[in-house]
Amino acid sequence: MAHAREHLEHRLLLALREEVKALEDPRLFMVSLLRGELSPDGRVYTVYIDALFSPEEALRALEGASERILGGLARRVRLKHLPRLEWRYAGAD
Repeated sequence: MAHAREHLEHRLLLALREEVKALEDPRLFMVSLLRGELSPDGRVYTVYIDALFSPEEALRALEGASERILGGLARRVRLKHLPRLEWRYAGAD
């Protein structure tokens, strides 16, 4: 079962990268989505980012665009229930 979870996390991350790239928001210039972790209940997907310039601005931009990103994610990844997105700066770990 762990393999299926890892596969889903990877599919979500690939789809999110495409959705974020499509935003064309200047605050997201040089932002990388590094990894994602699905909560045990599947309700929350935490995405860890790295940002060359301003991580705080990048996180604000991603939070503000989360609904739009989820809409695109729903078209790319077929799931019964999409997880809520949480954004974290990887350097804060």
